[in-house]
Amino acid sequence: MATYRQGQRLQDRRTVYVDCLVALRRAHEAMRLVADENHTDPQTRAAKIRQAFQTSGCDEARERLVLTATADITEAIDGSYHSLRDIREALASGCTIASDEYQAARQIHGDATRAARVVLRADLAALDA
Repeated sequence: MATYRQGQRLQDRRTVYVDCLVALRRAHEAMRLVADENHTDPQTRAAKIRQAFQTSGCDEARERLVLTATADITEAIDGSYHSLRDIREALASGCTIASDEYQAARQIHGDATRAARVVLRADLAALDA
């Protein structure tokens, strides 16, 4: 019985972790697509970029994870989430995908996401042991 519960906990965590990472990725891609579109004015572009972030589901996915996660998991995923918000603000302020500012923010986000994956994998491995 304990093995079944442990297996279910592992699967539940894996699902929450994957859902969160996928939602963050979806938000990033949606914002990039909007940033590449032609817009009549900067305010419309900024609003659409922020809307793409909001409708991606990343806030909800992050909250599901944070609700049950340990402090180290929360810290790791928050690094990725907050760096993605920095990308949102860079793009909303008028940066293009080719700009140095966006590229720097993208690198920080990529590093934070890779670091989060390491922590998430370690947590899953510990539960699977």
